[in-house]
Amino acid sequence: MKTGIRFITLCLALLLCIGVFGCKPQGKTVAGYAVEQNDGRNAASYPYIVRTPHTTWYLAAADIELLGEDAYFAGLENILTNQEEDFSDAIAALSGYMKDEIPVIDVHTDFAAQTERAKWNKAGAWYLGPDTGIYLYKGWDMAGNALLHEYTHYLTMECCTFDLSKDGGFWAEAVAEYISMFVCTNRMWRGLQSSLSEQDLKTAQKRGITDADGSLNAKKYYCYLAAYMRSGAAIGEKYGTVSETPITLSERLIEHPQLTTISYYEAGSFFNWLVEHYGKDLVFSHMTIGQEDFKEVFGEDFETLFFQWSADNDAWCTENGIVLGPMEE
Repeated sequence: MKTGIRFITLCLALLLCIGVFGCKPQGKTVAGYAVEQNDGRNAASYPYIVRTPHTTWYLAAADIELLGEDAYFAGLENILTNQEEDFSDAIAALSGYMKDEIPVIDVHTDFAAQTERAKWNKAGAWYLGPDTGIYLYKGWDMAGNALLHEYTHYLTMECCTFDLSKDGGFWAEAVAEYISMFVCTNRMWRGLQSSLSEQDLKTAQKRGITDADGSLNAKKYYCYLAAYMRSGAAIGEKYGTVSETPITLSERLIEHPQLTTISYYEAGSFFNWLVEHYGKDLVFSHMTIGQEDFKEVFGEDFETLFFQWSADNDAWCTENGIVLGPMEE
């Protein structure tokens, strides 16, 4: 009975593949990787897979139909062209803290919101654990923006000698931002930012946060946005916190920052500052402490350190010709 059901499922998946592509997938490649027919239990939803050294991609039939074959595979090509180098960079950045084995991780596209999680999740991408992998929800642009961050979650939660799988807050998000935006080149992210609209490019250039090729400089971009929020100019704006809770910035939040209420930009910049001032080993060996433990570990309480970082960040922005102000004008 089970064999018959599996046969019927595979037949339906094959018919769906033919309906979407108009042909069988044999011989198709993306960024040099073969597109294979999926013969697993989820083949009806994910008829194709692509294997790379670090990932197994599951390509959703609904997403291919939603975007069209050409657009879907063009987006995947852009990602896979840079993915392996970016993932290798993240592993190298965590050298000395990695376990001996780094298992291949599954990556699923779910742009058409076929899973229940996609229907309420507002994030563009999510690492859901070693057995489930990474899901991409909001299209290829968001995938390029978020994939290295999510892969860093996988490394720091499953493949490192420290364990952040139960943190779910500042440390997990801050180290993911630090690795993906301050340490790594992040070619996937840079490739997307180099195609900014003419107006956005002019604003970015005006703010002094672009490189010579016109793409955003990740460190400048993050330090600029962190400084902008700390300046109070963004009071009244809603932003996403490291605790995954949207919140409206207030004067009180600026005057009394909390580990749970700061933005991703502040978290990544502050983490980078901690590493620069106290060394990677001290920071990485204390990534489970609470806000009340900062003085014991770093010699100053969290609020004092955060204000010191903010002042240094402002000075760094000024030295590098960064002009504060909103990105949308």
